[in-house]
Amino acid sequence: MSTLDLNLLRVFIAVYEARSLTGAARVMHVTQPAISQSLARLRRDLADDLFFREARRMLPTPFAEELYPSIRESLERIDGAVATRGFDPASSRRRFRMALSELGELHWFDDIAAALMGAGPLIALETEALDHATIADRLTRGAVDLAINSAPIPGDFETHTIKVEQYVALMSRSHPLATRRLDFDAYRTADHVAVVRDSGRPNVENALHALGGIPQARFSVNHFSTLPTLLERGTLVATTPRSLAEAWSASQSLVYRALPFPIAPVEVKLYARTAHSDAPALRWFQDTVLAAIRNGQQNILAPALPRSP
Repeated sequence: MSTLDLNLLRVFIAVYEARSLTGAARVMHVTQPAISQSLARLRRDLADDLFFREARRMLPTPFAEELYPSIRESLERIDGAVATRGFDPASSRRRFRMALSELGELHWFDDIAAALMGAGPLIALETEALDHATIADRLTRGAVDLAINSAPIPGDFETHTIKVEQYVALMSRSHPLATRRLDFDAYRTADHVAVVRDSGRPNVENALHALGGIPQARFSVNHFSTLPTLLERGTLVATTPRSLAEAWSASQSLVYRALPFPIAPVEVKLYARTAHSDAPALRWFQDTVLAAIRNGQQNILAPALPRSP
């Protein structure tokens, strides 16, 4: 067997982790035919098919399963040794990928995009909706470079806490609870609307469960952007992140109140995938995103919660 080309080993890792030629091409920033050609050479050199098709996926052979841990570890060591080589954002055409929730886009995408445009005029950024069921796998496989989430993501990822978020009760200024004391019984018996994709909601439910029960939401919606119109009708209460409630109460006919029960704040974190061949580029992207988020937040002073009359 001839000496293996290092780039072929990177293709092997990319196909193994993406489980598709298209996904591997995206990770390697090359065309799918280039991945197919490299895989054909690798199959010939190793005298094994390495992958076989099942539906739309490329699944590893037993020999590929055996090879993967050793090759991945070796590449990580090599990449770590050369991680100090430069990355020039001014001339790069790199397209980064990031997973964000709806709130993540509302809070931070503008600042992130501005930072990228300022530092790298040719750099592009794709975002995808954060899927809690698949995000750990997508980070591991390199399908996304970064993710921001308020629920823990299992895995060995570099993380940075970017925000600590309190939850509050949000309602119309005409709601009966807006002009009276918000106690636990009043909160529990109110008509609620919940956002099913809110990754911080489990914190609220755990706190309520400890107190003897979770009020069942009368309505459930997929997006936070649906809430203002519903709440302005005056009959519903939503439990939302305070930062969102602050923004809406300042510009719309809504008001928020502190929750009448103890609840731990939600830690919103940035998660970074493990770098292989592009460690300097990923480090630059991660540092740029962190700086953009923190610069956008540093002058924001959260006002005190309105007191219930």
